[in-house]
Amino acid sequence: MEKDCTVFSNGQYTLGQKNGLPFVRIGGREYTLTCHPYEPCLYVADETANVTAVHNSFDPSAVLEAFSEGGKVTSITGREYTALDFCRMVEYAAGKLDIQIDEAEKCLGVFTKKKNPETEKKAEFAPAEEALSTELGRIIGDGAFDDVIRQYPESVVDFCLVKNMGCATGYNAHRSALICASMALFTDADDGESWRFDPGKATAKQIPASDLFTHLGDTAGMNYRKAFLNPPIPNGYTDKDFAKVNAALFPSGTDGLEVYEWSTDWSEYFDEGHEWWGALCLTVYDRALERFAVIMASATD
Repeated sequence: MEKDCTVFSNGQYTLGQKNGLPFVRIGGREYTLTCHPYEPCLYVADETANVTAVHNSFDPSAVLEAFSEGGKVTSITGREYTALDFCRMVEYAAGKLDIQIDEAEKCLGVFTKKKNPETEKKAEFAPAEEALSTELGRIIGDGAFDDVIRQYPESVVDFCLVKNMGCATGYNAHRSALICASMALFTDADDGESWRFDPGKATAKQIPASDLFTHLGDTAGMNYRKAFLNPPIPNGYTDKDFAKVNAALFPSGTDGLEVYEWSTDWSEYFDEGHEWWGALCLTVYDRALERFAVIMASATD
């Protein structure tokens, strides 16, 4: 492309060309996109000249050309991209030193189609075997917490503990933990069946750590306390039970928690809760333990 232009914008992302160079604007941050044509390798440079190399990726000028004509692009893995998908991939990769395209695509889910002609029209999002193995390596156990949560079999809240990689914090680190937990919670390792999910569609906002434990009467809609204490079918649990679970989940206290609240429109897991009761998705980073607690709930009567 020769002229400066915008080929995609949705309020969160802007993709285009400025001063002759492709760029992506994500929130208030702008990234310049260049490439090495022979590998090929996509370089994502922020305003302070920190550069991420996305290996086996795209020529950004060709990407802009395709999107400006209303088309799509396909990566070396066979993944088809819309302009929004491309922006999400760049957002996930930005800030890392080097990343392979198949790693960066984990933020989108891994796209496959059922071979059965009767169901081929329905797209499925399920982790490929290699990606699943890599991500599940981050799942960690906590015997003390496991012993406590087993005392509450009627709880509709699902928990997943995820090791932090590189002690990263912030939005991208929380998204990475969410992807990992999704692969663990939504996939049946025995037969490969899963709830369909596409965590690339999930959006989030950071909330104060104190809001994580807000009392039922202090907020409308769904929150963590309500999900644990007030499911569609009453479980008889009390505030003392809630405190006991959280003392085991956050044994170093709650002062250093970083919390993101995620949308619930990206997986079939949340469909039952959307009927009327509600759905919940949180990622909580515990700096003291260097781990994420991913907390999800969805239920109906």
